[in-house]
Amino acid sequence: MPAAKSQRFRELLEALRSRTASGESDTLVVGGHLVQQQLFMLRQGIEFYPKQDTFGHRKTFLQNLITENEVDQRLEGVVDDFLLDGKGIWFFRPVRDSYRILWFPKSDYRAYYDAMAEIDELILVYSYEVKPGAGMSANPGPNGQMQQWVKLVVRRDSIRETILMSRPNLDAAGPFTGEMFGRTRTVRNSLGFIPAVEAFNKMRSTGMDATGDFDWLESQITGHDELVGNIRENIRFFGNPTLVSSRPKTDITTEASTGSPAQRPTIASQAGFSGEGAPSTRMSPPAGSGGGRERGFKIARIISNVDPTDRVAYITPDSVSGDQNLYARQYREELRGVLGGVDELGISSGATAYEIKSLFGRPAATAGRKCRGLLTYGLCKLLALIIYNEERVFRESFAAAIKMKRPEAPLQEEITDPKKFRKEAEAFDAAMAKYDAKLEEAIRKAVQEQAMPPGVTGLIPDGDRQVDWRWRGPVFEDSADDILQKSIVVRNLQELGVASVEALRHLFPDKTDEERSAMLSGFPFRMAQQTQASIATFLSLVSQMQQTPHPQAPNLPLLADPRLDLTPYIYRAFDFLKRELTYAGTYRDSSGSGDPAGLDAFQRSRLARGLPASTGGEPPTFVPDGSGATGPGSALFPTGAPGGEPMGRGSSRALQLFERDAQLPGPGSVLATDPASTRPGSSSGWGDGPAPGVPATGLQPRALLPAASGPGPAPAVGGDPFAVGYRRTNGRPVPGRPQRRKS
Repeated sequence: MPAAKSQRFRELLEALRSRTASGESDTLVVGGHLVQQQLFMLRQGIEFYPKQDTFGHRKTFLQNLITENEVDQRLEGVVDDFLLDGKGIWFFRPVRDSYRILWFPKSDYRAYYDAMAEIDELILVYSYEVKPGAGMSANPGPNGQMQQWVKLVVRRDSIRETILMSRPNLDAAGPFTGEMFGRTRTVRNSLGFIPAVEAFNKMRSTGMDATGDFDWLESQITGHDELVGNIRENIRFFGNPTLVSSRPKTDITTEASTGSPAQRPTIASQAGFSGEGAPSTRMSPPAGSGGGRERGFKIARIISNVDPTDRVAYITPDSVSGDQNLYARQYREELRGVLGGVDELGISSGATAYEIKSLFGRPAATAGRKCRGLLTYGLCKLLALIIYNEERVFRESFAAAIKMKRPEAPLQEEITDPKKFRKEAEAFDAAMAKYDAKLEEAIRKAVQEQAMPPGVTGLIPDGDRQVDWRWRGPVFEDSADDILQKSIVVRNLQELGVASVEALRHLFPDKTDEERSAMLSGFPFRMAQQTQASIATFLSLVSQMQQTPHPQAPNLPLLADPRLDLTPYIYRAFDFLKRELTYAGTYRDSSGSGDPAGLDAFQRSRLARGLPASTGGEPPTFVPDGSGATGPGSALFPTGAPGGEPMGRGSSRALQLFERDAQLPGPGSVLATDPASTRPGSSSGWGDGPAPGVPATGLQPRALLPAASGPGPAPAVGGDPFAVGYRRTNGRPVPGRPQRRKS
């Protein structure tokens, strides 16, 4: 029985997640909570903005990024997954000159952390569909298309991509059996870090894990579903009234139509009893239900010859008792209450509009906490990582534009003496520090002179990279009287001496301090008038004190007493007036706490030369590796490699395929052609595994071409093809005249 309840509970959740009618549900507790939380979490929309934007480029960049990925339209489905599963992961992937932002629910990813609580490896799984006949054979999808699956194993230095014909099991020990029949390639992770942030709903006190909103109420939700189902069945069965009459049946009823009359079930016959001439109708449908030659009866419109003693009446059974109805409603209210919401149909304490609005403060507070988990600690962190990478793009492209060469790290394989290698490493660190300082000075000078070299892309480094969010509008709109009352509060606070930026928080709570400062660009006549009046009062008091003799020293004026000095008060009044007329935003430097755990300069230099990121690791093979090529002359071992060995330091850099240039279908997309299908002369980089039923050992790759036949990666920036800053000539340039807002 518990297993059946658990299965029923999962059916309810999945039906609400997919928004399909496949799973019939009697209780609406889960659906009502989801809709209510969506209302208070998303409200009239979510706007993302940078906490600091001196040049105004970050806000435009974020708006374009959100619009390209249609993030605001996908947030409803994201909220459903977040509340049902309890966690999910935000992931982005550079695609050409932009980024693709994706969300993966709990069942489609596995995140593995290192000892420093940083994501060390990420496994993602999703499906896409291909038009029939456009690619290799696959399983038919729900819409008739051919469904295929993508598995991504993301590390800091590489991304392993596999296309399969069936969904892989993420929890299985060892490799998935179907992977030997898939198509696999390994591409270079040009970011140098794992571009993902995991978001948690009801996070535990310790550990990187969380639970959904409904998991701990599984028994109660299924019990309420069963209770509501029984109530509905009672209403359906007992809802029709029963006719009771003292007259014969033939006097008050008539056949509904011609044909042989059908047996009408009675209470006794439904229980299985039968009598002479009245066979049991337990297994037969009621009369008038349709089908066959069944005919029913109906009440005659006119009943004649009615005697005073005749009685005709209807008996309506009590299908749902008052106690049962009250218990079901109270049960629903309790469930919605423990979920952190409010039952809209069971509000008994909301007699006035203000009480109802105050009562809905509970789901609003619950939604605010969940938004911090999903947006503040999730999507906003991901957007900050994108800004971090764009600033790296700017630095690398700026260095290439002014022809600054980046120092190359020493290789431990080339320097066998540990002392000499340590000395070379220290020299490299010093050279990198000098390179970074020179580059920062050149960037600062270019920004001040508003003269940006041509070909520079990315975002100008601008200190703190934190991204925040706010609602575009409230659930309950403020009336004109509410706005007036708030403005009166702001005026009273200003008259008490509270700064205007702080006082305006009550009138514009969703705006930032910089935006409130920009709003105060006008002349605050009331504040200026009151401040000038106070200064005039102080000056007149000073004049009077100059003319009044001191009581203890009649030969000296009262102003000569140092304990009665009014100069600090006058200075304070002038400072307050100056601040009210010259509000400006504050600049926050980058503390470095938001930098992701990525590859250092040594690891990037090693990968650029075709070596593993760290000594003792496996050499990277950024070419198709799904077919197990082992012989010389294949893509893994290009012609010219001595003895059929991988060409370590001498490997061709054109073999490296970056993930930003690799074609990969997005989740849930329907493709006209399969980009992973290997064709003669293609440069997609995909390798084909053995055909189904053929052993995977001893096979040579088919249609595996060296990556040099394709367009190849971008040229190196400063001699490093792994530099993240390179963009093509049609990339997004940096605006040529950045403007700082004057204080």
